[in-house]
Amino acid sequence: MTRTLRALLPILSDLIVPTVVYYLLHWLGVADVPALIIACAATAGYTVPRMIRGQRVDALGLLVIAELAATAALLTVSGDARLALLRPTVYLTVAATVFLLSCWRGRPLTYTGATPMATKGDPERAAAYERSWHNSPQMRATHRRLTAASATAMLGYALLNVVIVYAFPVSQADGLQKVPGIALILAIVVMLRSRVPRLSRIVDAEQQRSTDAHQPSTAART
Repeated sequence: MTRTLRALLPILSDLIVPTVVYYLLHWLGVADVPALIIACAATAGYTVPRMIRGQRVDALGLLVIAELAATAALLTVSGDARLALLRPTVYLTVAATVFLLSCWRGRPLTYTGATPMATKGDPERAAAYERSWHNSPQMRATHRRLTAASATAMLGYALLNVVIVYAFPVSQADGLQKVPGIALILAIVVMLRSRVPRLSRIVDAEQQRSTDAHQPSTAART
């Protein structure tokens, strides 16, 4: 569980930090558009150092920076704060589409997401997990259902976000939209963890088959 929370911290920070900065600036009397631009800059201000400290290119971090840059540009050109608040709807719709496509092409994206929980960092279990994808119809069906459910949740939040943005003032909508965003992250994590016991049993069975297959050859050599 600790490993899962550690992995979620950067994502939660990307949701919380800009909101806190925006409301602080709004309380100080800064207008909506410049407050949102500064909030975007504040998020980029800790995302970049985080990648530098990690000494690696963080795909999620790059996505966040690209999104923040696009948001700042949109705010500067249009001056419409509501358009900036619609950005989760855009990228979640794209993400949901990619999730759904992965159910039919390649491997469902939850396969990678569940790997640390199902293998517990054990190289032998990781190898068995890989073999299970090829050998277990149950493994493939589980990940396809998980990925489809995650995509459905993303689309639900994308639509809800549109309602929130246009039903509430900008100062309220910016905070309210984060609530279903955090709920979405937690829901996907809960869905993954709820299937970990089943996935672990599949991996256990694959490991046992591999052990049984090697026993006859070992006995023959002795």
